[in-house]
Amino acid sequence: MSTEQPKKSNSKTGVIILSLLLLLSVGGNIWQFFNTREVQSETEKIVVERDTLHARKMELETEISKVSAELDVFRGRSAELDSLLAEADAKIEEQRKQISGLIEQKKDYQILQARYADLQNLKNTYLQEIDRLTAENKELRYQNTALSVKVDKLSEEKADLSEKVNYASALKIQNVRLTPFKMLSKGKQKEVDKASKADRINIKFTVLPNKLSELGPKTAYIRIINPAGLVMADVSEAMKKFSTRDGKELNFSRTLTFDYNGEVSTREVNWDQEVFSKGTYKIEIFIDGDYAGGESVVLE
Repeated sequence: MSTEQPKKSNSKTGVIILSLLLLLSVGGNIWQFFNTREVQSETEKIVVERDTLHARKMELETEISKVSAELDVFRGRSAELDSLLAEADAKIEEQRKQISGLIEQKKDYQILQARYADLQNLKNTYLQEIDRLTAENKELRYQNTALSVKVDKLSEEKADLSEKVNYASALKIQNVRLTPFKMLSKGKQKEVDKASKADRINIKFTVLPNKLSELGPKTAYIRIINPAGLVMADVSEAMKKFSTRDGKELNFSRTLTFDYNGEVSTREVNWDQEVFSKGTYKIEIFIDGDYAGGESVVLE
């Protein structure tokens, strides 16, 4: 009897110890489970926050790029618009920095949305200003075009008037006389009517006054055209040319420079030649490029 009692006591004690050890093991496992869940939860929270921060930064850059792209299409059109866009760039960059700071501070997304709305309002304000400037520039271009057309028309009218005045100011001649002479000794000369006897044609004309013509030196270009239709020239000289008012280049035989004083004057010039052919000799006289008059003479 005494031997069995200690055995039973030891058996109970073992059971109690095993139970306690089991409870401690279960408790440790439970603590480890919840501790692991807490660590995992904290890790997941950090990952989520990191991903959210990155996503918001990407969203900011995307939004800034869109706003800038809408404004950049107007760049380079005018100095005034470029100046306005430079101002817009500075304010957009300021907004970007402010929103970026809010993202780093992990501000509520509603606050960020409000700042994005401010960014859009800023863009729209500059777009409205761009539209206003574009409309003003369009109107100004229209006015400049209309003014340019008006100026061109006035210039044309002025040029036409100037040309009319120039033509109206041209000097005219009358009483053109062509007299054939035979040169005698001691400088004397005799009027003749046959080609075989003539060795000089005297050309005399009267210059009429013109109030529109400027006073001063004038040059008369004299064209002597022989019966063959050729402009006569000195044998020893190359053919000389002058320009008419309308730009034509004409040959001439002689020039006569005289001083125009606004009054009637008579001018003359001689054309000497050893032999004259029979036929009609025609004289054309231009004064400073304008046709003044002419005449013809027949040598038998």
